[in-house]
Amino acid sequence: MKRRSFRFRLALISMGLSGLVLLVFGLVAWAALSQSRVSSLDQELSNFGFRFASRSGPGVIIERQEETLVSMVGSEVAPYRFFHILNRNGKPVSASSGWPDGLDPTRFPASDEVMESQPELVVVSPKPGAPPPERRLRPVYKPRFYTVNHNHRRYRIGVFRNADVILASGADLDQFSQDVIQLGKAFLIALPAALAMIALGAWWLGRKALRPIRVLEKDMGSLSVRDLDQRLEAGNADIEFARIIEVYNSMLERLERSFHQANRFSADASHELKTPLAIMRGTLERGLSSVRSEEEAQEVFSDLLEQTGRQGAILESLLLLARADAGRLEMSSEPLDLSALLETWMEDASFLAEEKEISIQSEIEPGIKIEGDAIMLQRVAHNLLSNAVRYNDRGGRIESCLSRVGDGIEWTIANTGEVISGSDHERLFERFERMPSSGDGTGLGLSLVKEIVVAHGGQVSIRTREDEMTEFVVRFLEK
Repeated sequence: MKRRSFRFRLALISMGLSGLVLLVFGLVAWAALSQSRVSSLDQELSNFGFRFASRSGPGVIIERQEETLVSMVGSEVAPYRFFHILNRNGKPVSASSGWPDGLDPTRFPASDEVMESQPELVVVSPKPGAPPPERRLRPVYKPRFYTVNHNHRRYRIGVFRNADVILASGADLDQFSQDVIQLGKAFLIALPAALAMIALGAWWLGRKALRPIRVLEKDMGSLSVRDLDQRLEAGNADIEFARIIEVYNSMLERLERSFHQANRFSADASHELKTPLAIMRGTLERGLSSVRSEEEAQEVFSDLLEQTGRQGAILESLLLLARADAGRLEMSSEPLDLSALLETWMEDASFLAEEKEISIQSEIEPGIKIEGDAIMLQRVAHNLLSNAVRYNDRGGRIESCLSRVGDGIEWTIANTGEVISGSDHERLFERFERMPSSGDGTGLGLSLVKEIVVAHGGQVSIRTREDEMTEFVVRFLEK
């Protein structure tokens, strides 16, 4: 599939939209200006037409009216003004020298409605030695205006009348609108240049705006497993691009974490599995060379069975953690009576505590229910309770409490024994982290506890009580 340039499309879109806006603006402005010019011309025609209609009778002298027209519009404009006089029946009487050849004045009928308020007349000062203008006024009828095309020219005709005569006064509309026509031509000539400049500006703007994307593209192209710790600086980037950089950095962070988890998983798995495999190999070699009786053979196979069980536990824990990392830790969700389940789990823990003469004190509030996976929660209880026994002193004690706290559930397990410093609390939930007194522990139990509790929407933490007992706190929302 052929790719298109975003900057090219941006330039085209900007040029198209701007061209449309400019064209619409130009048309509206041209129409408004043209209408304004026509209104101005109508006013000019009215000044002459009203003066004629208010003062002229059947014996009107056309030469005098031509002189009046020149005095009103000026000698430069007068050649483009003309008029035709008709009697009250609409029959042509005489025309000025500028009336267009072949243009029939009877095509423009006059109005039969007298103006309610008579127009104010333009008074033209008489020439020196000329008689004063006639002051006897006649009622004027409403004017009518026409625009006509004749011999490839446009004309504006105004028709004025009184009871005796009709005046068809006109002007060359093309000549009068010459400045508007020139302005329109100049606009059409300048429009392509303006669109080209807009396109170049959009191209430059697109280039500048996409600079953060090019930086991101360069960094992504050079990305390798050794550079996963690199992050882009948002700096003075705009909000939109700063958000993209933020998402990109978050993606790198997730990739880095996943990559390190995968590396750590493979390294830790190989390291942890070496020990039971080495023990099994040594046990087999020793058994093959030294077993002489059935009792010795049974001891060898018991050791092998123990190491096999330990290896299986490590593999199962690693598999669960790998699924949690991938977001595919499978959990069932069903109503559970946590109070009843915990009573059963505490009874099982009492058997583990007997060997070290550890006393167990348990306070379980009845009727506490949640939704979750009973098997996974049993694994949480087993890991926490077995740790409380393993890291306890001989003759020590374990205290467990299940109660409602606010809108949630809190389950605590405290044990005597080695005091854990506050700086090590969070570290103990990391994989393969063990206390010095952990013995043959795998260091995976608390990691599994955290993943399972979080998958149930809860939290788990460690704290050291005032009596120096180490206490694990598990919190759930009650359902």
